[in-house]
Amino acid sequence: MFIADAHCDTLYAIAIDKKQPEACTVTPERMAAGGVGLQTFALFTGGKGPQGTPCADGLAMLDAMPRVGVPMLTGALPEHPPEAPTGIVSCEGGEMLEGSLARLDEFQQRARLRMIALTWNFENEIGHPAKLGPKGGLKPFGFELLRAMDRYGILADTSHLNEAGFWDVCERTALPPIASHSDCRWLCDVPRNLTKEQVKALIDRGGFIGVNFYSRFLKEEGPATLDDAVRHVDALCELGAEHIVGFGSDFDGIDEWPEGLGDPSGFPALLDALRKRGYTEAQLADLAGLNLWRLLKRAEQAAVC
Repeated sequence: MFIADAHCDTLYAIAIDKKQPEACTVTPERMAAGGVGLQTFALFTGGKGPQGTPCADGLAMLDAMPRVGVPMLTGALPEHPPEAPTGIVSCEGGEMLEGSLARLDEFQQRARLRMIALTWNFENEIGHPAKLGPKGGLKPFGFELLRAMDRYGILADTSHLNEAGFWDVCERTALPPIASHSDCRWLCDVPRNLTKEQVKALIDRGGFIGVNFYSRFLKEEGPATLDDAVRHVDALCELGAEHIVGFGSDFDGIDEWPEGLGDPSGFPALLDALRKRGYTEAQLADLAGLNLWRLLKRAEQAAVC
């Protein structure tokens, strides 16, 4: 079964934190053990946001791509989902672009970005993060960027964006919006999770939601379990999100996770738990990776430059 993961921070761990690739959570061997055919590797802007060196760090992460040890799809996607471990590139934190479409062109030419999380936890030239409250929508450069992303076939990732910005994205982007690594706020009340209204909007737009494995987003108190991850998948599917749900592990970016779900080799256990909940093999195939794959293909086909 094809498995895809919409988010990890492994490139940051290697290029900026100076971890050895074999010491990271996501490795080719663990991807293979878990059956992961497609891993999204984020260019993460870092914990200082605009006050740091996000653009320079992003370029350093691009230089580090060969060290991950899996081929990166920086050109056209293949006709069929990859069977062997393969990577694509995203951006987490739009401050990496320095308010410049020329920077977007540069990253696009080198890595073929598939999605951009418009903010991380800091306000930037694009908009405002969920961490700082729900008010304050996209800024003028944010709207300009969305238009450029539509032309390139890059999906707008709202996972760290605040609510006002989320609704701006839903109204203004031509491509379906996504939340690459977010959970259900009505099950775990943290700003990074999605409300039912946001989930319904993503369903209506045909977007994507990647269930995040971070324990503090799965459960408000105490260590999360595999069942908590299943609970969030169930809750999303109960709202009608069956065809837009997948996984956004946040591996190499989290320090707490459900037992048995701490690296890519845990995906089969999660799928088995969902199978025991009554999901059919066709439903599991969609959740495991095809929902994300179909949207990536749709976005690529919509690109005009």
